[in-house]
This record gives sequence, structure tokens and C-alpha cells, in this order.
Amino acid sequence: MPKPSLTQLEQDVAYLAKRAVRAGSFKYSKYRDWGLSSNSIVGIAYGVGMQVMPWDRSDYAACVRAVRGLPRHRRTAPVMAALWRAKRALQEHEKMWGLVDA
Repeated sequence: MPKPSLTQLEQDVAYLAKRAVRAGSFKYSKYRDWGLSSNSIVGIAYGVGMQVMPWDRSDYAACVRAVRGLPRHRRTAPVMAALWRAKRALQEHEKMWGLVDA
């Protein structure tokens, strides 16, 4: 990945600062974009950590919102691949528990 511009670095700081304000909070809403699985994808966007898979649709939705909120220059192929893996993991989990037809 090429060296980020000053504007891109400012976007990164703004995004991460916004997430940091909510760190440690517990809330379910249609706007939630944080949690273990979504944070792991954000980590991938910044080149750190390993992926944690979502266990329910709310967690997966938080992953989607986290990726949508990322600065555009961070929505890379590895990030989109992580989001795809999260979706597949959720589908497998729902099949395993009989929540959807196999």
C-alpha cells in the first residue's frame, strides 16, 4: 500500500477517534458498528490483528457498517475479503443451528 497522504491520515484519525469514543460501550441499535467481529475487520484495514467471526446478524450488520464507515482508501481487497468471510461464517453458523434451510 502506498504511503497515505495527509488528507488520508486525517480521515484515518477521525474514523478511529469516532470509534474510540464508543470503545467498551454495550448497545444494540441499527447504527452499531463496533464489536469484536467488526473491530477485527477494522484491524485488518489498518494491518493489525486477526479476524473474529460474527455469531449473529447483528454482529454481521456491525461489520458491514464498520466497513462502510471506513475511509475509502482503507476499503481494500483484504477488507472486502474479510467482510465476505464474515458473511460466509454467519451463513454456516445459521445452518449449524437450524436457523435457515441447509
